[in-house]
Amino acid sequence: MMKHMCARICVTAILLASSLPARSADLVKIAYIGGTADVGFYIADARGYLKEAGIEVEFILAGSSAKMVAPLATGDVDVGSGAVSAALYNAFDRGITMRVVADKSGNKGSLSYQHFLVRKDLWDSGQIRSLKDFKGRKFAATANGNNETAVVEEAMRSVGMTSKDLDKVTLSMPQQVAAFANNAIEVTLIAEPFLSAILKSGTAVSLMPVTKVREHSVTGIVIYSDHMIKTRPDVARRMMIAYIRGLRVYSDALKDDRLQGPGADEVVDIIAKYSVIKDKNLLRSTIPHSVDPNGRVPMDSLRKDWDYYVAEGLVNGKVTVENVVDGSFVEAALKEIGPYKPPAK
Repeated sequence: MMKHMCARICVTAILLASSLPARSADLVKIAYIGGTADVGFYIADARGYLKEAGIEVEFILAGSSAKMVAPLATGDVDVGSGAVSAALYNAFDRGITMRVVADKSGNKGSLSYQHFLVRKDLWDSGQIRSLKDFKGRKFAATANGNNETAVVEEAMRSVGMTSKDLDKVTLSMPQQVAAFANNAIEVTLIAEPFLSAILKSGTAVSLMPVTKVREHSVTGIVIYSDHMIKTRPDVARRMMIAYIRGLRVYSDALKDDRLQGPGADEVVDIIAKYSVIKDKNLLRSTIPHSVDPNGRVPMDSLRKDWDYYVAEGLVNGKVTVENVVDGSFVEAALKEIGPYKPPAK
């Protein structure tokens, strides 16, 4: 009799469970640039890691990190896949307390996807052969108050000058491709895939990778909105787990400074599907970015950028790197999934 009662109870429980509505996925809105550096999120979505975490994502193409600040501040966007700049510290100083929570992209060792370029005719003639020769030259920059400008300042100081010794013009990276071809600019610091496009065209040559100036330079990070952190911490934790799993697939696919390791073809296909870069041959040939497969934010590089922002008066210095970085979500994720283990060679 007891067996029959247990059986009836089990059947009833199964029927009740099947009649309950399935738990809907938590919607997370991600603002992103659309380049290769957003690959952690691309893979997390394509491979179903986000779905496994009970998360449905909406990708919102922002175009630049600056355009993410307002929607992150209002909570209209939950996650920003962008970069740290002076604007982030100034927003925090105004009470807009979004947080840097994970690494996204950078230059480290041979994975230096940013290079200083010199127009080919100036290189061939011997007019520019070192950073010292940049003085007075027309230098193309994408913006002010970001990692790029901080690294350029660091480079100029290494040869006894400052970035004020450059004749700066503001141009986007696609515009710089045309500007070299038209002899409108002379030198720049530029990232992939525009780096490879310019070198392939023969209009400029590489003077050096950015790692010759700063061995580990962080160019991209992940930001959580204050609303996400305070009202949906569990969703934020699950998002981080899926994101780091995506980073690890990307890291596994790196071999000999290219996307040619285990699973590389799949990673290239995913980047081509989600990003604004659709040329798979280009993706295979460009220098990939570096990222910590454990997701931890490299603090030293951010501190160097911050020092520059303070020195230039771009920030008042009241808000520090430690104020804006929150590593708790990465650490919580690592407790569940453990540290990264590189693929066997």
